[in-house]
Amino acid sequence: MLPPTDDTLRAESCLHVPGWEGASVLLDLIVKGGSDRYYYRATAGRLENGGPESAVIMVYTDKRPDNLSFFAATEILALSGARTMRVYHHDEARRVGWLEDLGREDLWECRQADDALALYRDTLTQVAHLHRMRAEQLPETLQDTLQPAFDARLYRWEQDYFFNQFASRFSVLPSEALEELRTSAPFEEMAETLAALPRRLVHRDFQSQNVIRRGEDAYLIDYQGIREGLPEYDLASLLYDPYVSLSVAERESLLEHYQSVRASLDGGAANPAVLRMAACQRLMQALGAYSKLGAGDGKLSFLRHIPPAVENLRGVLADTGLLPGLAEALELRQGAAGSSDSP
Repeated sequence: MLPPTDDTLRAESCLHVPGWEGASVLLDLIVKGGSDRYYYRATAGRLENGGPESAVIMVYTDKRPDNLSFFAATEILALSGARTMRVYHHDEARRVGWLEDLGREDLWECRQADDALALYRDTLTQVAHLHRMRAEQLPETLQDTLQPAFDARLYRWEQDYFFNQFASRFSVLPSEALEELRTSAPFEEMAETLAALPRRLVHRDFQSQNVIRRGEDAYLIDYQGIREGLPEYDLASLLYDPYVSLSVAERESLLEHYQSVRASLDGGAANPAVLRMAACQRLMQALGAYSKLGAGDGKLSFLRHIPPAVENLRGVLADTGLLPGLAEALELRQGAAGSSDSP
């Protein structure tokens, strides 16, 4: 089926967004991130029935399995008690949805604001609602829409992604040394250890560009990857986010806030040792993604995130002694992205 034309989207917006009957609608393509979904901001003129000034239209494909789970994931997030955007209309057959417009300002853009830490705390409060839930608490129809759970195979896939996409391109180590490191016991043991721990529902890509600010409130977005996993993985994704430089004191303060919220919601808590292992996993996954998107797909802007991700991963390794030999693989070849003599 061909994607809808702009004229069709404008006309159908008047039918599906409350209060837009007879409005004139302008469309602007929103270009951001590495997704293959397409988003438009629809702005209405001549509003006479009290509708919102704007809405977001999502046009998606089945190229990624999680694209098909967005609307079910929205239901899951609402059931958890976290704030969610309103879905005005979803045409599942044509793969188009009309969504509440939460605004243009994400957590990353607020990273230097005076109230940035307050917004971070609210962000952690929202995800804590999700983390208190287990898959079996969901209706079976929603359980079926969850993405594959974090198991040892997925953790190993993330590690392989790091070696195949990042280390093979940028590390000073030769391929034989990288392969020996990749197949060494500590990597398999970490995957098995994390996979054996009790799981809750997690966001999967919980970083600063996937949180939208609306006033003083934080809203999670890009949550279609919701699955069973470790809350510590989500926490590592935000607290060690290469997009934002958080100090050790800020990380500790934010973790303390999360612990307090989880304790009040369900008596749960994040395990600091597991958090550090999850940080290794997440940062390896991020480095693989930046390398694939930047060097493999030609989206060069992603390459600038490699140096802070390397720095964060080095810090975790130095503090913990986890994954011996990995620090050497983080030494970059001359001219590689983020090396001292790269542009």
